[in-house]
Amino acid sequence: MAIVNEIRENRGMVEVVAEGATVARVRRAHFGKCPVSVGDEIDEEAWLGRMAAAQFTDAYEAALSSLDRSERTAHDLANALRRKGFVQPAIDAVLARLTECGLIDDARYAQRMAELSASKPVGLYAFKRKLRAKGISDEDAEEALSAFDDDQQRAAALQAAHKLYKKYEALPEREARAKLSQALARRGFGWDAIEAAVEEMIKF
Repeated sequence: MAIVNEIRENRGMVEVVAEGATVARVRRAHFGKCPVSVGDEIDEEAWLGRMAAAQFTDAYEAALSSLDRSERTAHDLANALRRKGFVQPAIDAVLARLTECGLIDDARYAQRMAELSASKPVGLYAFKRKLRAKGISDEDAEEALSAFDDDQQRAAALQAAHKLYKKYEALPEREARAKLSQALARRGFGWDAIEAAVEEMIKF
């Protein structure tokens, strides 16, 4: 149990603070369904459960609206719902329903990202970082990464090198090689792909 010691309101949102820590930040309309006052003693888990039940329908509709605009990972969708003032138990329930219905599928999302990126000058490590930022699990990421084999990465690195080399072609060879290698590394390519691309672009 915890004592509510502050209720903050700002721009239609209500933040409930108990024992100096934020319990939740929710819309005023939702707060009105499960109100608490400064000085109240609350069971945080139970209160969040009641709030989640009150929010579920609105959270589900908000999630569907977001998915109408673009496909999302579970991680991205959870963050979007959290910013809208939905509590974690409501978010978890919505994600479970959407996953069950097949409306969110991180493995499918990762595979589509891979298919789109494999034809572009994108380095394997940069793609891995992108998947990680989207909250894709290692297991789902590993399946998607099969599109990035050695031949694909060498071709992608060479494609990137053709664009980048214009900046460095007037430099002395050693400096041009170093600059081009660094630029490709920043784009997430591995050393073997970088070396092959640089050798192709700057031939002795």
